Amino acid sequence: MPIIEFSTAAIKQECLACGAVHSIPLKQGVSKSKKEPYALAAGDTLEMKVDGQAVAQVVLFTAADFADIKAATAVEVAAKLTPNLKGATADVDGGAVRLVSASSEAMATAIEVSGGTAREKLGFDGRRYGARLLGVTQGGGPHRRTAPDTIDLPHCPDCGAKECLVRTWDRVPVEHSATLHAQHRRAVNTLAQHLKTHGFSDADARALHAVEAGPPPDVEVMSLTASVRTLPSARPPPRRPRGGA
Repeated sequence: MPIIEFSTAAIKQECLACGAVHSIPLKQGVSKSKKEPYALAAGDTLEMKVDGQAVAQVVLFTAADFADIKAATAVEVAAKLTPNLKGATADVDGGAVRLVSASSEAMATAIEVSGGTAREKLGFDGRRYGARLLGVTQGGGPHRRTAPDTIDLPHCPDCGAKECLVRTWDRVPVEHSATLHAQHRRAVNTLAQHLKTHGFSDADARALHAVEAGPPPDVEVMSLTASVRTLPSARPPPRRPRGGA
């Protein structure tokens, strides 16, 4: 869950379970594969629905697309996908293929790798991933519940971990204001306020957000801009071997 970098465009997040680093667009649908290499075969296909399309786009892989199709790289897969996609692009993030919608419409932008013989080989999980929204609603009927302070993150494609960000309404004591914990809280609260202000609220959380008196007390002093903000590492430095230089 730790945020490494953030801006109005994206966050860079480190998975607490496996340590993988993911660059996640803030206002666009995104889906990411597992890390390369990929044991593909000639004739494999990948089916993708962009922004809720009823009919999936289909890309066919051939041996000519790769130096070695049995050990395909993320760069090769992305190069094949990009010119064959409508409304989305493919790039490489941390040695994996990342699919990103071109749309930033809050409730419409989405990527869903819905099928094809290459889906499992590439490690796409088949879920529909939209933009980051402030608020999460789960369940149905009398069990339907909304968490207005939560921002869901996509599942980690490397280990399957599911993480989220949660804004907080109490204030960190002044003596702890420079700690990583406090900086991370301010980053999450600032991202949450930005999403709310720009209409990226969960549909069932909007009424709750509308009656809030104001933002959480712990928010970044500087307004969030397009520039990237970096947080200190959450991982301790490596230990030096005893007796070594």
